[in-house]
Amino acid sequence: MARILIAPTTSKSVKDKLSKLLRDENHAVIDSNKNALDWSDVDPAYSNWTPQEAMSSLLEDTAVKSAYADLERDMRSADACLLFFPASQDAALMAGWFVAHQKNVVGVVSGNGNLPTLAFMTTDLCLNVDEVVEAFSGR
Repeated sequence: MARILIAPTTSKSVKDKLSKLLRDENHAVIDSNKNALDWSDVDPAYSNWTPQEAMSSLLEDTAVKSAYADLERDMRSADACLLFFPASQDAALMAGWFVAHQKNVVGVVSGNGNLPTLAFMTTDLCLNVDEVVEAFSGR
């Protein structure tokens, strides 16, 4: 049984399907979005922040610090990261953290199939849900 952290993705239907399949295989699946902070909760006008205001909020807001602490705890406790392509900047950073900590990154190719260099960081690169389940079998 592996503890799998799902990197942020907009592919909600695929993420939900894979989460269920992996849980059915007795893996612990953690959704990185579960504690994600909605910036509008910090400040409804966040999209108009200057760089200085953004830095101040990142460094001083306790909700922001708490959300990051929760995410870091989840990353440390996970054995692997499930990464969807195309990947957001946040997802790419998360995958880099996993690689730096010598943990597995399983990539799922979706969308138009264009793969960035980030794909070379994956331990497994999968084209469908069956391949993802197979990548985690035996872990």
